Amino acid sequence: MSRFRRIESHSRFFFITCSAHTEVRPLDGPELEILAKALSGVCQKVNVALCGYCLLPDHWHAILLPHESASICDVLVRIKTAITLGIARTRAEHWPVWQARFYDHILRTRREFEETLAYIHANPVTTGLVEEPLGWKWSSARWFIDGTGPVEVDKVTLPLNAWDRI
Repeated sequence: MSRFRRIESHSRFFFITCSAHTEVRPLDGPELEILAKALSGVCQKVNVALCGYCLLPDHWHAILLPHESASICDVLVRIKTAITLGIARTRAEHWPVWQARFYDHILRTRREFEETLAYIHANPVTTGLVEEPLGWKWSSARWFIDGTGPVEVDKVTLPLNAWDRI
């Protein structure tokens, strides 16, 4: 398998999707808590702004803003390793939880950022887990309403640029 080269690796808003291996049993509540702590801990440790997230039983989404000292690839390796080690302690299974690759997309405009955040928050509804986005505990949707949730979201200032008017 060839390695995919990313032209941009930091200082951009990245929309990330990580999927579990198909052989792995879906994550339950305590395991989603492990995922939440790993995501939060790694972001704080390696200077990455967490701008939004949704943690689901078989995949997760996040909008991350890694600073110059951290590449998106390194950040994802750290997050996925922390989650796998944490879950290995609760399960008898000791293989990687996450697929090796991840999907990333650079968000270039304020509109694209807002649409992506809305998509992330709607994901538990579209997968049939809840009736409304605020009903899913493992999402930043409630954070944007009242500042509560399992993971603190970083406040970032979205840049204005000429493309936002398109």
